[in-house]
Amino acid sequence: MPIAKYLSTVFEKLILNINSMKSTKLNFIGALAIAGGMFFTGCTDECKDVVCTNGECVEGSCVCDAGYEGTDCGTAINAKFNGTYTLTESCSVTGGATYAITVAPKSASADEVTFQGLYAEPQFIANGHVEADGLAFHMESQAVTTLTDRSISAEGTINADGTSITITYDFWETSTNTKLETCTGTMTK
Repeated sequence: MPIAKYLSTVFEKLILNINSMKSTKLNFIGALAIAGGMFFTGCTDECKDVVCTNGECVEGSCVCDAGYEGTDCGTAINAKFNGTYTLTESCSVTGGATYAITVAPKSASADEVTFQGLYAEPQFIANGHVEADGLAFHMESQAVTTLTDRSISAEGTINADGTSITITYDFWETSTNTKLETCTGTMTK
């Protein structure tokens, strides 16, 4: 076979292979584009229009940060405690009493509250901590600043709509660490 004919045949086969590779490459890219389009069309972002104030959206619903609740996580768990309550209590030594208590959320914290007026001491303000469930609370032992040598600790719960609080608190003589009495009561708005 003459060399010119041989080179011509090789050149023709080379062109056919290149055209074949181009066609295969284009077919692959086309198939990839179709598959990708189907994949992205089938997916929807469930969180696209969900706004979570103090949390993040997961599968279309807000998951709240600690200390917040509500469908958009916009409510601090201490908010339901806000109000003036009538406390009807029974104490192990001093007996029963009924008087006003003011409960307020602390603005600097989503899970802290103040109770003003416990133990019938209108000027005394006790600090409480709301538990993660938004219903239970406790007060670490703290000085009753309106009385000498006295401290108080407490625990209780609030109902979901914030209209009723149950509380049990212990009243102590601080210097001797002696419990003086235990009081239980119900606060109603």
